[in-house]
Amino acid sequence: MISKFGRFSDAFKPKNKVELWNQCEDLYNAKDYIASYARFFDYLKDDEVNNVFHSLDNGALKYQVIQGSKEIRGYCDGKKVSAIAIIADFEKLSVAVMRRLMELNYTLYYSRFAVKDNRIVLKFDSSVLDCSPTKLYYALKEVCLKADKQDDTLLDDFTMLKPAEMRIEQLSPEETAARVKYLKKWIQESIDKAKSVNKEQYSGGISYLYLDLIYKIDYLLQPHGNIMNDIEKISWNYFNREDMQLLQQLDFMEEQFGKILARPDESIARNFYNIKSTFGLAPPTVAESAVDVINKNAGNIKWYVDNKREDFALSILEYIAGYCMFSYGLNKSLRFMFGLVLELLNQDYLDECGYDKKYSVNGALNSELIISDLQSFVSLDKNEYPQLNLDTSLLKFENKIEFVKSLYDCISKLSFKN
Repeated sequence: MISKFGRFSDAFKPKNKVELWNQCEDLYNAKDYIASYARFFDYLKDDEVNNVFHSLDNGALKYQVIQGSKEIRGYCDGKKVSAIAIIADFEKLSVAVMRRLMELNYTLYYSRFAVKDNRIVLKFDSSVLDCSPTKLYYALKEVCLKADKQDDTLLDDFTMLKPAEMRIEQLSPEETAARVKYLKKWIQESIDKAKSVNKEQYSGGISYLYLDLIYKIDYLLQPHGNIMNDIEKISWNYFNREDMQLLQQLDFMEEQFGKILARPDESIARNFYNIKSTFGLAPPTVAESAVDVINKNAGNIKWYVDNKREDFALSILEYIAGYCMFSYGLNKSLRFMFGLVLELLNQDYLDECGYDKKYSVNGALNSELIISDLQSFVSLDKNEYPQLNLDTSLLKFENKIEFVKSLYDCISKLSFKN
């Protein structure tokens, strides 16, 4: 089962993939490097996404790994292993670009930016004796993630650079228009709502409102390029800038969202397209971390419910699901359950995009469909975790707040024991 929404995750590989990894290590220790790396790429490949390819050519192993808008190509001849990603084309480079590439190289552990034949590339190479499967994994992950991110950043910062070898699938004009529309709609509604209340009295609620906006955009609209970089920057700033007081943070968030809102529609539209990926951004994380997020935040809705501000309460509940999927590499079942929360609370967007799930109709929850989908989500991890069961009898369907609260209670009781 592949989710229509959200970021790609490679967390919690199934048992058959773990066995491939074990074979890969055994072959490497036996010095059968070509066979070892072939098993490595079998392990890396997501069978549903079809994102990794490899073949033998005159005794050498050739491979391609797709990560976002980039294709990373490489080979192993039994003595050396290498990888290269084409980042951008150029006719002439400025000193500023060269300085940026040098600065980036200081942040890399395995790879390096280089210039070759009027192209900026990201390269990795090593002798096989010095490249265990573990090292190859982290080296390729660095190349893939940096290549996919830096092509957007460099092209945005330096107009002399041109796109090169983009691996993307364009959306239909209708779906692109819907994503642009809802990006601007959600941002404007959030800013208007924040301005409609006393900022000091509602500072906590506005924080949830803006953070929820980030993660809702990330999950449902799936922006790439500059929009993705912008929302990641806002999220990072909120949780890491200790020099800024909360009200300053809220002003900063409003300002950054306003800048996105001010962009022309055609500029925003360029950030929406479909991709395949091999490496997830979020690290594998145990379910207890998600339960901690639920426990620390779900209780905060009471004040808003008591004061008839259910809209802020829903933002808190939606934030929990969005934050967990943005920050953590979770088990498939949990990812789909949290995804259901965002999809259910944004049925109008799903309808406009032609998505066939009807979790709510005219505000009423479709309990039969919701229960059926939740049970199918649990089945995704049932083989790995035989004790995994969701007690759907505890779910409440009176309204959206009660349902999401009850679902979080059920999630908190899940057992992910082998």
